[in-house]
Amino acid sequence: MFKPAFSFARLSRRLLSFTPEEKLIFDKLSKQLEPKQIDVRDVSGGCGSMFAIDITSDKFNGLSMVKQHKLVNKILEDDIKRWHGLQLRTRSK
Repeated sequence: MFKPAFSFARLSRRLLSFTPEEKLIFDKLSKQLEPKQIDVRDVSGGCGSMFAIDITSDKFNGLSMVKQHKLVNKILEDDIKRWHGLQLRTRSK
C-alpha cells in the first residue's frame, strides 16, 4: 500500500515543533517550489547556524542536481549568508 511522505497529520505535528528559522525556510521553499515533500531541520544544536533540508518538487523535473541545488540556494540566498552550513537533498520524484 502506498503511504504518502507528506501527510497532513505529520505536517501539522512538525509545524508545531518548528523553530522560527525552520518555519521561515519551510515557508519560503513551499511558496516557490510547491513541494510534494519537505523537511527542514536545525542540525546545529538549536543555535540556527546549520540546517538540513530534504525536498521533493516537480519544479526540479528535468534539472540536474546542481541546478536543483542552485535553485534552492537562490531562494534562500539571504538566509544562507547567516549560516555556517547547509545539508541539502533534492529530488524531482
